[in-house]
Amino acid sequence: MLASSIKWILVISGVLTAAGGLAALLLPQPTLKLVFGADNAGALTDFFARHWGALLFVVCSLTIYAAYFPDTRGPILTAAIFEKVIIFFLIFFGSLTRTSMMTAIAIMDGSLAVLFTAYLLGL
Repeated sequence: MLASSIKWILVISGVLTAAGGLAALLLPQPTLKLVFGADNAGALTDFFARHWGALLFVVCSLTIYAAYFPDTRGPILTAAIFEKVIIFFLIFFGSLTRTSMMTAIAIMDGSLAVLFTAYLLGL
């Protein structure tokens, strides 16, 4: 069941998440406000938000690529799983005050990490 649906799971989750990364890259201040509730973040925070957005865009673009090229799924989904598990733990167990958007991101990324892992394990 999961194997037959994985292409569309990768495309839809990849497009939505890549869009979020692109938003952080191009519009760091509104993204920081929406996701983290941050007001007036400085130049250093803007830099890291843009860098985070670029990395997110690249990983999610690779996830979309993996949808169409099954031979690439192993390493690409492994990298995506690590990224998603790390953000899950940073949001739920880190020191930042969690916003509702952060919670939604953590739940979605955690769920996708489980799905990608199940797919790679052939479950």
